Amino acid sequence: MSRKNDSRQTAKGKRPQQVLVFGESENDTKSLKELIVALRGNLAGKVQTRREPLVLIKNARPEDVPERAKRIADAVDIGRATHDIVCVFAHEDCDDFEPKHEGACRKIEEAMNQAGCPAHAVVPAWELEAWWFMWPAAVQAVRPKSWRAPDDYVGKDVGRIKDAKEQLQKRVVPKDNKPDKRKNFQTYQESDSPAIAQKVREMGLARKPAAKSGSYTRFVASVEQCEVE
Repeated sequence: MSRKNDSRQTAKGKRPQQVLVFGESENDTKSLKELIVALRGNLAGKVQTRREPLVLIKNARPEDVPERAKRIADAVDIGRATHDIVCVFAHEDCDDFEPKHEGACRKIEEAMNQAGCPAHAVVPAWELEAWWFMWPAAVQAVRPKSWRAPDDYVGKDVGRIKDAKEQLQKRVVPKDNKPDKRKNFQTYQESDSPAIAQKVREMGLARKPAAKSGSYTRFVASVEQCEVE
């Protein structure tokens, strides 16, 4: 799955296997790590996140795409010096409605293939926060004493939520939130994402979404393709 997909082994035997996750931010990559392990328990201990380089391909000018993909491929090659990299995930938010994520996924995956480093694109619509609406109980479990379960989209298509982050911030506010409680109320922040993903894993909800998302369905299929021993 790379420019250097060889069968080198260490003196002690086979190199340990590893899954690499690149993304727009550390919060995103940590969240995806939790979801990957939630979907595939046999990948626990094998998934590693990378803060650099950022995945900035979907809106890049054609002339800039090869170099940006190469930076990721080079980082993967560094990992191959000590590990058998069995799967690579590259995340960028769609910032648009589904199914626009499909075009962004194709652009990212084609760029990575051209760089000699096949990867699975992960492109949530509108943002990763759209996915959290699929698990309202997991969201509420992060701050059970103050947040309401954002169940506004149960049974619906979360790929149609514009500005999902801002919507989530609004939806976790209790409907009966009294003025005296608002002063100390702490709404959703991006840094809460990994904790929500962790709750999804701990509560066994990764394969039980309460809403629909084409981008999440694609992500699940990508995780299934990771071959590990």
